[in-house]
Amino acid sequence: MTWKSILVHLKPNAENNAAVGSALSVAKTFGASVTGVYANRELAMLKLIIGPDSSAAREAEARDAPLIRQAEKSFLKACESAGVCGRFEMAEGNSNEILCLAGRVHDVLFVEAGGSLDGRGGDLVEECAITAGTPTIIVPPGAKPFGQCIVVAWNHSRQSASAVHAALPLIERAESVVVLLGQQRDAMPSVTRRPHADIGDYLRRHNPNVRVAPFDESDSSRLQTAALAAGGDLLVMGAYGRSAWREFLFGGATRAVVNDLRLPVLMAH
Repeated sequence: MTWKSILVHLKPNAENNAAVGSALSVAKTFGASVTGVYANRELAMLKLIIGPDSSAAREAEARDAPLIRQAEKSFLKACESAGVCGRFEMAEGNSNEILCLAGRVHDVLFVEAGGSLDGRGGDLVEECAITAGTPTIIVPPGAKPFGQCIVVAWNHSRQSASAVHAALPLIERAESVVVLLGQQRDAMPSVTRRPHADIGDYLRRHNPNVRVAPFDESDSSRLQTAALAAGGDLLVMGAYGRSAWREFLFGGATRAVVNDLRLPVLMAH
């Protein structure tokens, strides 16, 4: 299994975007191409409110042009240095909507932790993980290359299964895989005799070096601590929705991790 098409979010005024470095490292491993997307929300708002041909929109476009050219130059230079085929795209609109739209025709999406929804509140990375429909790798600032030891947070839920299946290209290439085994979340009242459904056995078909360890999910803030203690350099987990009912059911694990990111995390919903 492999990835061939990677999307990465380019942050304005960011010379050292950790997401770009991680995306290029993974792209080199897979021989994949990388598309960098720069989102211009302010210009989109001007065009929507006062019209694309207004003097204010034209002035804003001219003002932003040097910054966009510099972002393109920096990104393509980084791609060339890494030996990766890269493409730059400038889009107009909210970052989360643009990334979700483009992400759905890429294999994986990279975003750097800490980005709000263009200053409107909320968290960009959480929004992408939940709504993009594409596996999202969230990278903390200063992150190092990952993929040697992958830690999987597993509770037999649909979301954790989506994350595991999305991460298989990385899992197959890892030196080791550690599964943090929590309690099954989905109620299955009709089942009186269970089929064999062992996550360890499943993953060993893709990588023989898999270890399973029990994990108490009652304190979701311990998830990253446990992943780091296991030697993990990437955490794979399901992303859960925002409703109060879902937060009650799942303990807010998604937000607990995103709000205090200490290692790269692959999320899928």
